Amino acid sequence: MISLGSLLFAVVALIVVLYNATLVDRRPPGITRVSLSAAMNGDPTRAQTLTAVDIQFSEPVRTGSVERRFRIVPYVAGTLSWDGTTAIFTPSAKLPSDTAFAVYVDPGFEDLAGNAATTGLDAWKFRTVGPPVVVRADPADGDSGVPVEGSLTVTFDRLMDTRAVEFAITVDPAVAVRAAWSGESVTLAFDPQLAFGTTYSLTVGTGAADTDGSHLASSFTTRFTTVAAGLRVRSTLPVHGASGVSVRTSIAVVFDGTIDPGSVANALQITPPVQGDVHVSALPADTTPFPLAAPSDGGGQVLLFQPTAPLAAHTTYSVTLASVVARPDVPSQVAAGRTWTFTTGQPTVSGQNQIAFTSVRGGVRDVWLMNPDGSNARQLTTGLAPVAGYDVTADGSHVAWSAGGIVQTMRIDGTDVRTITAPQSFEYAPRFTPDGRSLLVARRGGDGADLGYWLVPVADGAPSARQLLPSGAPPLGSSLLAGDGIEARAETPAWAPRAAFDTAGRHVAITTGDGSVVVIDLAPTEPSAAVAQTGIVAAGSPAWAAPGGHFVVPGRRAGDPGDAVYVVGVDGGVTRGPPGSGSAAWSSNGVAAFLATDSGGRTHVAVSRLDSAAAPRTLTDAADVGDRWPSFSPDGQSILFGRTRADGSTSDGIWVVDVVTGQARPLAADGAYPRWLP
Repeated sequence: MISLGSLLFAVVALIVVLYNATLVDRRPPGITRVSLSAAMNGDPTRAQTLTAVDIQFSEPVRTGSVERRFRIVPYVAGTLSWDGTTAIFTPSAKLPSDTAFAVYVDPGFEDLAGNAATTGLDAWKFRTVGPPVVVRADPADGDSGVPVEGSLTVTFDRLMDTRAVEFAITVDPAVAVRAAWSGESVTLAFDPQLAFGTTYSLTVGTGAADTDGSHLASSFTTRFTTVAAGLRVRSTLPVHGASGVSVRTSIAVVFDGTIDPGSVANALQITPPVQGDVHVSALPADTTPFPLAAPSDGGGQVLLFQPTAPLAAHTTYSVTLASVVARPDVPSQVAAGRTWTFTTGQPTVSGQNQIAFTSVRGGVRDVWLMNPDGSNARQLTTGLAPVAGYDVTADGSHVAWSAGGIVQTMRIDGTDVRTITAPQSFEYAPRFTPDGRSLLVARRGGDGADLGYWLVPVADGAPSARQLLPSGAPPLGSSLLAGDGIEARAETPAWAPRAAFDTAGRHVAITTGDGSVVVIDLAPTEPSAAVAQTGIVAAGSPAWAAPGGHFVVPGRRAGDPGDAVYVVGVDGGVTRGPPGSGSAAWSSNGVAAFLATDSGGRTHVAVSRLDSAAAPRTLTDAADVGDRWPSFSPDGQSILFGRTRADGSTSDGIWVVDVVTGQARPLAADGAYPRWLP
């Protein structure tokens, strides 16, 4: 029988055995991980020269037992510090570059329980990096055709001391650079932009260092050549600084040669941003048959941006042309970039009591409106071809114009644009009928044949088109009329409106392309309308004198001693009036305005009551300019007119003169063919 004491002894012994088996640590420590604090580009065995070595143990150890057994070969001085179970070896100085190292921890180090490791760390190897190097440059060495507005990116094999690198960069020929970093890469922008057709050398000197302070072993140099300036910008649309520009304008750049459609996609940057489409177009022209009136990506000399919606009113836009537009098949020859600005006006609701005129202030000769005091000038028409002639309906709601041989109409606010001219035709001299439903145009065929004058419908329900004259259209070539569109020897160009209707729209007087003045009775509906030849050769437009029921036409008849103002009846009968020239205007007060010529050949605004024997009264007398295109204000108290400089073909502005006092004042510094709308 087992005694109680023996049983207790056995239980205690079992407890001791179980305790020793479960709680007493008899496992030796081990090394679980070795790493570099400054590994190179994620490579665990490539070290920067200012790295530390981290050795992680499986459990807490007696630090002295590790420190006595730690070695690094080749030997470098350093210290071991501890972070929990991790020993950190920190060299006392920067490690030598491009050197192989081996780290050892000999067996025998102990854990806190005194268990000794039977294995250690046997030659864990790493290598320090060499000096930093440039791994690539973009553009690469030897590249050509580099954009002058471009940048250059240099990429190193590691993170660099950004300031040290920037101080080590030189460019020859000298140009300032602006650096922007992204990791190991620095992008250099040039300020100002690079020169065309120039070879540049960019050098990164040995002063460039990495984040450890290691310097390039030798300088790095890359050479590249910029594109040649093989194109020239002739003009922009709108021009720089233009104000009052139509919100429906296109944005265009005209070059001195044909451009490659493939080079224009990202050529324009517009601020504020504008959505639209980019085309390459030819300049519309009426100098040869079949005008190119629509943009085409088949080639041309115009980069044309067409917004998909109207621009914002009263807003300044900035347009930048990049140096990327090239000649076809010669991508190394581009046009120099540029930046310009323009400011929009606001759409016009009505043209009543406004002054219409043509001006090149937007870049191309277009129709503009301004207030009677000359303020708030804003653009009406837009396009690539210069306007040769225009007209506005009596109620001020619609405008018609001819540009490049194409006649268009639109509401005065810029909406409802319609092309009146049929394909393969040219039309000029648009003039609305009094009811605004039809338009008188001079027409030539696509082959240039003279097709005379036509009345064409421009409103729903208007009479069908009919030919009034079989010939007499002006010649092709209105797009060649440069600048302000003024002909030195003619009051009004042949392509501009040179006709007047009577109030009822029953009769029309026309100055044809060769200057002959005819009166047509429109009552007959057959093509053989009654046409009366007046024998007058005029350089300007007739005017309808409503109170007298006749037309007024300055000009000259065969056998007459000089130019005179003629009164022409609706039947074509002619009565010679006082000496005068130019185009005529008629006021509601029964006064005619025309031009008087002084002894020096300069013209001035004159007025006369044609039913009076009194001599005409000259209102203006400036000695160094000529006055042209008189137009009465709606109340007949003032006369609007334009002035030309000594050469007779350049505008000297738009003026207004008081009929009673003769006091003249300027309204605009430029412009031609002004009309004071009712």
